Amino acid sequence: MRILATLTVLATLCAPVSHSQTPAPAGAMPACDGAMAIVRLSEITPGGSMDKFMAAVAAHQAWYTSHGFPDDLIYVTHVIVRDPATKSYSYSDKQILTYHFMPKTNAAEPKHDDAWDAYVKLYQATSTIKEGYLTCVPTADLPTGFKAGQ
Repeated sequence: MRILATLTVLATLCAPVSHSQTPAPAGAMPACDGAMAIVRLSEITPGGSMDKFMAAVAAHQAWYTSHGFPDDLIYVTHVIVRDPATKSYSYSDKQILTYHFMPKTNAAEPKHDDAWDAYVKLYQATSTIKEGYLTCVPTADLPTGFKAGQ
């Protein structure tokens, strides 16, 4: 009897929250109580460097600011790796995470132009995207000073 009760509790805890499973209409984003963010894990290529990658990030941020999206926030965090032999931790010189927070969750995708192509080319010359996710970051978890839903 205890096993049945335990399994029932576990099943209840693992059940999906109903609103997160409701599909959005075709072409529309699901509701987000916070801000949408694109998170990417990039790997520096043999011909690239962290300095060149950071120049691409700066150009990326500048493009959004100059094209009517001054509240978008693009920044990086450094991946920490563990050396299996020494068990010591250090910052990776090959992998980096970027976050692109977008306060306007229903805004149309920006129009690409030569400046867009230029910052994308900077990224491509120094890195490759290994993983990418579109996420909803709850308001309470947004970076300090970032305002969602503007």
